[in-house]
Amino acid sequence: MWFGGTRVTLACALALGSGCPSWGQSNGPTSSPGDLLPADSLALRVKRTTVAAALLPGSGQLMNGQWWKAPIVWGGLGYAAWSSATQAREMRASVDDLVALTDNDPATVPVLTDALGNPYSEADLESRAYFYRRNRDLSVLSFLVIHGLQVLDANTGAMLRSFDTDDRLSVGWSHHFGVPTVRLTLRPFQPSHP
Repeated sequence: MWFGGTRVTLACALALGSGCPSWGQSNGPTSSPGDLLPADSLALRVKRTTVAAALLPGSGQLMNGQWWKAPIVWGGLGYAAWSSATQAREMRASVDDLVALTDNDPATVPVLTDALGNPYSEADLESRAYFYRRNRDLSVLSFLVIHGLQVLDANTGAMLRSFDTDDRLSVGWSHHFGVPTVRLTLRPFQPSHP
């Protein structure tokens, strides 16, 4: 499907490029990857990652360093797009045959046949068209859901990237009166190991 590729490409480049000059620049002293970022820097990184993931699927996962998730995103979106195109093609063939069968024109003949080589009846073609329309709609919906989930994953990954997970934060399993429990402990004043 053509959407005026030059305009869409230009719009995406402008949207991504508006913040690009500062993506690789630091606003202060260089910090190690383990250091916590200031709140404004964190918010800016989360925003950029989310926008990038919304415009170019999989890019948010790459920006977060979760490179292994990008092929999963691309595969899911590719399968959903292929499925919707296949379902739409089959639906169109069923509708075309239904029109050819009911137009009372001897020059148009249906081309679809069942497994035995017999042409489909009008009721079968109508049922087949509804079946493929439903599957096409579900495929489009799955494409949108996968896209939304990958944007959410990129946003969450960007926010949790600076989450402190040193030895002062611990989770433990225990039994309290014979019932399994989960214990979350934060020791804010315990010095971390060097």
